Amino acid sequence: MTLLLVLAGCGMNYNIKSSENTFQERCIEAGINPDSISSAYRSYNKRYRQAMSWYSLGCAYSEMEKDPEAIYALLKAKELFVDTLSMEYVSNLYLLGKHYSNRGLYDDAINTFSSCRRLYQRMNMGRMISTAEFDIAVAYFGKREYATAKVLFDRLLKEGDLSDANRNSCYLYLAHIENGLNGKDAGEQVLELVDIYLSGCNNEKSKVPGYALKGIALYYLHQNDSAFVYLEKAHRLSDDLSTKILAIKGLEWVATQMKQYQAAWNAEILNKQYQEELNKRSNQSEITQIQLQHNDEMQNQRMRARVSRVVWISISLIIIIIAVLIIYSIQRDRRREAYYLGKYEDLIKKQIEEKSNSEGNRLMEACDVFRTGIAFNLINDVALQKRSFKQEERDVVVHDINLYFAAPIAALRAEAGKLGQQDINLIFCTLLGFDQDLVADFMCTSRSNMRSIKSRLKSKISAESFALYFKE
Repeated sequence: MTLLLVLAGCGMNYNIKSSENTFQERCIEAGINPDSISSAYRSYNKRYRQAMSWYSLGCAYSEMEKDPEAIYALLKAKELFVDTLSMEYVSNLYLLGKHYSNRGLYDDAINTFSSCRRLYQRMNMGRMISTAEFDIAVAYFGKREYATAKVLFDRLLKEGDLSDANRNSCYLYLAHIENGLNGKDAGEQVLELVDIYLSGCNNEKSKVPGYALKGIALYYLHQNDSAFVYLEKAHRLSDDLSTKILAIKGLEWVATQMKQYQAAWNAEILNKQYQEELNKRSNQSEITQIQLQHNDEMQNQRMRARVSRVVWISISLIIIIIAVLIIYSIQRDRRREAYYLGKYEDLIKKQIEEKSNSEGNRLMEACDVFRTGIAFNLINDVALQKRSFKQEERDVVVHDINLYFAAPIAALRAEAGKLGQQDINLIFCTLLGFDQDLVADFMCTSRSNMRSIKSRLKSKISAESFALYFKE
């Protein structure tokens, strides 16, 4: 019995030291000196000190705007806190809710902020109760449950003990909600709420989201000139992608209503680029979450394997049958590990396949739009008349190719470095399905030279991109 206790103690000591090494490795990955925040961690029998060390690491990741790593560290701290009525525990919980909101995990954010609100009520902290309720309302707004969010914001404006900044932000969120619920019918209400928000802002940067929404409201009220000024200003000054999308969408509507169709086309192209960038961020977010879940699984499996080995060493001295069971459990863990790894690889392959399909669909959409333009009519006219291109006709076609395929061209140049205009003309004329003789005449070259240009392209771009543009 004494021997078993000693061996169990050694195993516990090994697990705790391994956890300490993991913490120090994460500090180094974050670019932080472990000694600056983990001096208390070396006393591993003190759970409170362990919790504070993980909380400090979570704060560091939060300042670096690394949401997944911050969430991991803050969850570790939450598990280790013993006193769940301390300010440190509530602060850890509140910061965790903020990162859930940043990542779009609104249900988790609502649950976390609700727990914070209950703890603040027990501590009798009026201002923080209202702050937690404000963040709950923002999370409901992110979920697009506008009715619930509106009730909460209205109640906070009437009864809440909010800071000036949060109280002012309530008006902006209410304006967004009115716009989302009622659209054009709520132009006057949206404008009134946005004006209240703008009057309470202390600096120009905080006014930018209000400018975008004010431009939308003025468009609803048919004040196109004023709407254009505010929307253009919001688009120019904003660093936030969602605000840019709202502003550029409003500029597209205003340009269409003012019959400035070229400006509307340009706005639509910019909107597609912003949407693609937003989708890329979303995809990257999903991949990051998958990687974090996989890392957590691997860490848990390694911990189980260590415990299994410790138990196997201790029990094998008593009876061989228990040793056989432990070996079986280790093999089972390995099978599970192989199973989860296979699932993870299948999921990654599926995501890559979906991404390739979506890129092909976007190219087809760009081709459809190109065929509605002037350049396509010129090409058809040249083909029907069986004549050569004039220089001004070539210039029109080249301009429209660069305009309608701006996003794919930018991606190709980012991948291959310098691509000449001849390369671009060959790629997109082939994608559009034009006759080879017609393409050769448009490029002022021969068919043999076209084959040479195409052959050189294979070494400039990846095989996946080449197969996407040249269906062979």
